[in-house]
Amino acid sequence: MPLQRFRSIEEVPPPAAVDPGDPVAMERIWGVLRFATEGLPAAFPPGVRRYASLEAAQADRRAAELARMRRLRGAASPSDGSLDPRG
Repeated sequence: MPLQRFRSIEEVPPPAAVDPGDPVAMERIWGVLRFATEGLPAAFPPGVRRYASLEAAQADRRAAELARMRRLRGAASPSDGSLDPRG
């Protein structure tokens, strides 16, 4: 597939029309969803939690978000330092 360049957004052709009832359209949608969620850990540990206050719930959410960010950052950077620009 050759690369196409456009000088402005007006030059870009509209996307091809897809019939919503077409089974291929649903396969494309599921493919995009699989690609978007592939390899991502769950945002929160599974289960139901009860909190004594809204502040406790928000603190737990922040802690889970920080833990997830740390896991993702750790998975993205190799431990051998091969991405270190200093060599």
